[in-house]
Amino acid sequence: MPNSNRQSGGKSNRSGSGRAAPGAGSKNKYAERHAAKQAQRQAELQARRRRNLFWGMGIVGLVIVIVVVLVIVKVGGGGNGSGSAGSSTSPPAGTPIPVALTGKLGSIPLSELTSASTGGLTTSPQTIRDPALTSNGKPDLLYIGAEFCPVCATERWAMYVALSKFGTFDPQPGQIHSAIRDGDIPTLTFYKTTYTSPYLSFTPVETTTNQPEGNYYVTLQTPTAAQQKLWVAHTGQSFPWLDFGGKKELTSAQFDPSTLEGLTFSDIAADVGNNSTAIGTDIDAAAKVFVRTICTNLTDNQPADVCKSVGNG
Repeated sequence: MPNSNRQSGGKSNRSGSGRAAPGAGSKNKYAERHAAKQAQRQAELQARRRRNLFWGMGIVGLVIVIVVVLVIVKVGGGGNGSGSAGSSTSPPAGTPIPVALTGKLGSIPLSELTSASTGGLTTSPQTIRDPALTSNGKPDLLYIGAEFCPVCATERWAMYVALSKFGTFDPQPGQIHSAIRDGDIPTLTFYKTTYTSPYLSFTPVETTTNQPEGNYYVTLQTPTAAQQKLWVAHTGQSFPWLDFGGKKELTSAQFDPSTLEGLTFSDIAADVGNNSTAIGTDIDAAAKVFVRTICTNLTDNQPADVCKSVGNG
């Protein structure tokens, strides 16, 4: 019996020390697989975090680039001094024009106007036979235009130069530009100006701003019923329209508006009164025709010094 017990005990010991307990191997394998999956999951999580960080940094960088571009465009557009390029609209009454420029434009020597060649002009005032047009007891020059209109923008330069020979503006016209999609031509606006002259009245009607609204532009001023009737009868409501006291009319700019595209207000102002430049010659010649038309149709050739200098027309 003792021997059998030793043998039995020996076998039992060998069994306990030489073999794993039932299920122990499978548990170890499960732990290994679990650890591997955990490591893989952690690696995937870290990779996802890196991708998210990358995309986040990319989006932030893109936003910064867009902001920088917008700032550059705004600064670049506002730094040319013209009040036109880079801005889609300008205030209806315009921005103030430096006194030096309005002073120059309002005092172009009559000799410069007289000597300007009219070879570049493409149209001129035509005779009409309407009842006398007056305002405040004086012959009236009625102008119907629009601030978006590039043709109006072109003719206003000559209008201002010519009208300055017969009276004064207070306040002075502001600096605007025709609509961006309509030439973006720097010019002046007669909106909210008052013109005083002992010889004639000047009635400007700027019907719209240069601010787009749908397929057209924002309304600014509305002609009276009488003005509307004349305007429709003579042009079907095209711009610009100028009625010289019911005797003559001008229905377009006197020279090609495209010659002023791409220039700043200061560029154009610098050429006015300088007949050695094509732009200066055209504006001076157009102003000369304007002065002649006013003298012969509105002021009975007054003032004498002005009207005699430019001759009859």
